[in-house]
Amino acid sequence: MTNDYEPVIIAFCCNWCSYAAADSAGTARMQYPSNVHIIRCMCSGMVHPNFVMNALTQGRADGILICGCHIGDCHYQDGNKRAELRAEAITLMLEDFGLEVSKNTYNNS
Repeated sequence: MTNDYEPVIIAFCCNWCSYAAADSAGTARMQYPSNVHIIRCMCSGMVHPNFVMNALTQGRADGILICGCHIGDCHYQDGNKRAELRAEAITLMLEDFGLEVSKNTYNNS
């Protein structure tokens, strides 16, 4: 028996770095899995925890990826630091809901 299950992943991508990288990969004809859905946002710091919680609790996504600029390189000064703090808060909320959380949810580097 084969396992055909493919989790739906929603990737919130910062317009300036991660979305630009995904766009460049597309221009270079590189492919990514069809179960990954990219949502372009102006800054990773603008991804509200409600977006993440609603997607997971309403069954619209099996996983969330928030991609932003490198720390110190944010086009909005500290948006990526805000995203990192929000990721920590989201982790706590997910644990409160009893949802499985990867311990490597966010990057502190």
